[in-house]
Order: sequence, then structure tokens, then C-alpha cells
Amino acid sequence: MNKQRLQQKQYQNLSPQQIQFLGLLQIPIVALEKRIEEELEENPTLEEEEEQKEINLSERSIQQHNKDDIQFQIEDKSESLSDYLSQQLIAVDIDEKQLFLVNYLINSLDDNGFLNRDLHSITSDLLISNSLDVNEQQVRNALEIVQQLEPFGVGARNLQECLLIQIKNIHPEKELEKEIISNYYIPFSNKNFEYLAKQLKLNLNSLKKAYLTIESLNPMPGNGFSKNTEGITYVYPDFSVVFNDGKLELKLNNSNVKPIKVSTYYQNMLKETSDEATKKFLVDKLDKANWFKDAIAKRNDTLKNVVTAILGIQESYFISGNEKDLKPMKLADIAQIVNMDISTISRVSNSKYIATNFGTFKLKELFSEAYRKDNGEIISTKEIKKRLQEIIVSEDKINPLTDEKLAQLLGKDDYHIARRTVAKYRENLNIQIAKLRREI
Repeated sequence: MNKQRLQQKQYQNLSPQQIQFLGLLQIPIVALEKRIEEELEENPTLEEEEEQKEINLSERSIQQHNKDDIQFQIEDKSESLSDYLSQQLIAVDIDEKQLFLVNYLINSLDDNGFLNRDLHSITSDLLISNSLDVNEQQVRNALEIVQQLEPFGVGARNLQECLLIQIKNIHPEKELEKEIISNYYIPFSNKNFEYLAKQLKLNLNSLKKAYLTIESLNPMPGNGFSKNTEGITYVYPDFSVVFNDGKLELKLNNSNVKPIKVSTYYQNMLKETSDEATKKFLVDKLDKANWFKDAIAKRNDTLKNVVTAILGIQESYFISGNEKDLKPMKLADIAQIVNMDISTISRVSNSKYIATNFGTFKLKELFSEAYRKDNGEIISTKEIKKRLQEIIVSEDKINPLTDEKLAQLLGKDDYHIARRTVAKYRENLNIQIAKLRREI
């Protein structure tokens, strides 16, 4: 029998303006520029303010640092993979129907250059969406043309096929490598050297050469091309920190953000007009303009307060750039300092970049859990991860260390963590298990 009971809960209802402000708080500086542009277009009572300000020496050094830093942060090529592949079809002698199929397949590739759909589904889609009746063999013939285009490996339906396409086109003379990929792909992937050597009647030196050839291939042939055709994308830091005259200086990088003001013309019009419809329109627009202007100022103050609190805790790290100086810090620690909600700190740190003299990175990377060593010293778990990475880099690759052994070695450095914790940290660092780190 189901029992009924009353339960009292408290819910916090956010107003539309609060939701809007949280949205402004979360977006990075580049998105903010676009958001202000949209508001200027939509609201005639909001206008750009002409502002000239003197730039002092420290600001100039920060701006120069940003300029030098940004130019090396190109995200991807300006040309898309589909454009690059389609251009190669000019030299291919095929009829109009086949050309359509090839282009259809090119536009069906994922960002890595793989075709993740089966041929039967593609023929069904062509019939439904394009009224084109084709069979799987015709689509397969078109796919073979795609697979002959560069970069070799595009059009593959899985990694095994991708590697095989590259071997056939880049190293056609490598018969051993072809056989390994074609017939022994699973033991190859699992680095089962002894089994492969026995089955192929090879010595380990010959097998090592085959591995080196296969591992030189590109497992993601479409990677590096633009994901769109809008041009080059840059990572633009929201904050810059420099060490000047013995102290850290923080700057909010909003030099490209248009300063805004509420139009005095429309404010005067509101005072002078007697038309009720006009008054209603102007009051609504002016209220929105005033709110948006104040919200931008409040956003800037909130960001500065949060990052200033972070600098206060991580001062040693920002001066040295050494991860050993990075102190344990949680969202709750900053929330308590600035007297804000944890969710607000999360919004500020999640999508914002900070530029320093030792690199540009997301604010969220500064947060980590605490670990207490045997001597009572409290350190960041990032220090343990760094030590774990160092041990794995220097390990014997013929007999790589298991997670159990890694835990033992970390214990010698007074980092006493369980094997499952080592596995979690290793996965966070994108490091494979011992078996897959083996080398011949």
C-alpha cells in the first residue's frame, strides 16, 4: 500500500533579469562582445559611448603580452575538410550521378574524417530525402573514390580500415604491416607482442619496425581542419596577470568591448512627449537599457572580485608558474571569500581563460582537491598527478608499471593513495593502462 505524506521544500525562483545576468556572467569575453552588439541593434535607447583613456605602462605591457600570446593560439585551419576533399574531385573523371554520391559521402564524414553510417542507411536517406534510387554497390563505389582522396584514411568506417587505407597508399610496399592490420588487428591493438611474433614467425626487432610504421600513421585524418567555414578561431583570454614591481596585477581584458550608455536623446524625448504609446515604449526600452548597462558593470565587478580572490590564494603559483606552488582550492573556498553562491563561482571559472607569463589556461584548472601528507603538509592533488606523470614517462616501456606498482612508488614520495585512485588520476591525464603502454 502506497503511503502519502506531506513534505515541505524551499525553492528559489529566479526572475528573468536574474537569469539574464547569470547568462552574462557565464559567457566569455568574445561572446560578450557579440551580446552587446545584439543589444545595441535591438534597443535604440542604448548607444555606444565614445571613450578615450590613457594607457599606463603596466596596461601596455599586459596588452603586448596578450598580443604575443594570442597569435600562437590558432584553433584550427580556415579550410574545412569537405572543401579540401571536394576540390580534389576536379581531377577525377566521374559522371554527374557518381559525383553527387561522392559529395554526399564527403558531407557525411565526421570531424575526424570517418563515415559513421552504414551503406544501407545512406541508400535509404538518398531515396527519402533526394528521391535518388541507388543500391549499396553504387554507394560503395563512390566511397572507394572518397578513400582515394587525401588526406589518406578519410572515408574509413573504423580505425582498422583507416590505417589499412593509409598503409596501401603511403607504404604500398609494406606487406607485413598490411597483414598485421588486416588479420591481427586485435592482438596488435592490445600489444600482444609475443603472440604476433609467434604467429608471424618474426623476431621482436622486425615486429618493432612494423609497429613504428603503423604508429606513424594518422588515426584521425580529418583532424586539424576547420569545423566550419567562418575562418580562423582564437582563444582570447578574459583576464591577464602580470608580476610588476613585486606584486601581481590583474586586468580584465575588455578593451574590445564597446562602452555603452543610455541615450540622453531618448531620455529627453520621454520627458517631452505626451503620447501614451510613445511613453510606454520609451519607458520599456530605457528600463532595459539601464538594466543592461548596470548588468555589464556588475558582471565586471563580479569577475574581478572572484579572480582577485583566486589570486590571493594562488599568489605563489602565479609568480613562479610551478605546479608545486598550486594550493588546494575548491569553489566553496572562493564562494566564502567573496560571499557568493558556489554556482556563481562555477559560472565565472568554467568558460573563462586567464593569460600569465607561463601560459594561458582556463580558470577552472586552478581548482583542485587537498591531500594531507604524512608530515601534515597539505598539498594539491595536482602535484600528485604531476608526479604520477613523471614516473610513467620515465618507466621501462618494455615492462610498464601497473597501477598497483605506481601506487607503491607514489607512497615512497609520501603520496599514499589507493590503486583505484591512481587509476582515476591516470585516466584524468589520458594515460593508458600498463598493457597498452608497452613497447618492444
